[in-house]
Amino acid sequence: MIGITKSRMNLFGYKEWIAYFKDNDKKRLDVDFSQEKGLSGEEMALIFPSIRAFRKGEGSDGGHLMEAADVLVEKCGCPEYREAMQWFVREENWHSSYLKQYMNYYHVEDLESSLLDYIFRRLRKIGGLKGEITVLVTAEMIALTYYDALSKCTDSPALKSICRQMLHDELPHIMFQSYTLSRLKSGPADRLGRIFLMEITLLFVWAAFHDVYRAGGYGFVRFFRENLGYLRQSVELARSSRCS
Repeated sequence: MIGITKSRMNLFGYKEWIAYFKDNDKKRLDVDFSQEKGLSGEEMALIFPSIRAFRKGEGSDGGHLMEAADVLVEKCGCPEYREAMQWFVREENWHSSYLKQYMNYYHVEDLESSLLDYIFRRLRKIGGLKGEITVLVTAEMIALTYYDALSKCTDSPALKSICRQMLHDELPHIMFQSYTLSRLKSGPADRLGRIFLMEITLLFVWAAFHDVYRAGGYGFVRFFRENLGYLRQSVELARSSRCS
């Protein structure tokens, strides 16, 4: 598990987050397939069901999220938040693009529907901005263990480079979303709700993609422990971040 509570990025306000996203946007990954040697049928059967599902989760126009963001802008008087969220959505769309490029290379079609994605999207629309951010940051925390495991499932250089980029980007996303949660009123019930959401989601993800996690070195206990560890860090950040 990677520690995130000591990062200097936790001191960022929205102006600093805008600057970060703008700078990171200049460092987009150019997925290189020149060293690909091909995947076996067994490897493809192992990794692509989860890649298709995570790609569907990464792809969004952010319309409902931006509508919810406007509420915080009006309520807290922080106009920079809207721009920061626009850059965040742009970065998520890059993630979707990386996975799509990889799928295209191996002639894998998009997933038409996903129960987990459907549930997540429905939950995001419950509870306004707080609901949106809580569900988003839950998915981003789970993404840390997923892309770490996925990177170890094959010897594909292109996939490993995509996973490195995802991990690089998702860590700041958790800090960014935790900062926003620090600006929204919350109490013990909200923290219990976050734990419940995480645990239920972990059970769904493990049931669907445990083969990938196991191939990447994660047993059930490690999978649960690390994701709950990221949640504890996010909760700590949400309680301690200074609004600016």
